[in-house]
Amino acid sequence: MLESNIKSLYDSFAPCGCFTAFENQTTDFIKEYTYWFLALNQKQEFLARSLLILKKHKTDESELTDEEVLEKHHIYCAWKKAIDHAFRPDKINQALSCNEERLHHGHLHWHFIPRYRRPISFANQYFFHDTPETQSLPIRSIETKAVYLSDTRELIKKELVRYL
Repeated sequence: MLESNIKSLYDSFAPCGCFTAFENQTTDFIKEYTYWFLALNQKQEFLARSLLILKKHKTDESELTDEEVLEKHHIYCAWKKAIDHAFRPDKINQALSCNEERLHHGHLHWHFIPRYRRPISFANQYFFHDTPETQSLPIRSIETKAVYLSDTRELIKKELVRYL
């Protein structure tokens, strides 16, 4: 149960209030760490696409402490192992673009984007898979920005968490 002065789940990790407007936090939240928290991206055109979000306000990777960098690496390795077991992606893209500070007011975050080179479905939903024409394209040129239903994201999270 959240304390009454905390407006959202993510505010309990980053009490600055920068994430209050993020919807479906309970659905998308995966795990909290010392410096970071891991969540599903609402845009699941790439099955199990996730976000690793820094709790503190920092806007460039060069600002990270050694401890934050090391923890980020450990989280990525655990997430990669879990997603390999759960969904077997063919490759992973990581992105740190820092282009949407207006949404989170300067919290660095990485996009972990599984890429599949075969048709992929889960929970009666079909997800994007690469073709020879799309496999070398950047995410922004092929994503649909479609937000998947909470029920579908809950099932994806449940499967991923089994291996974390």
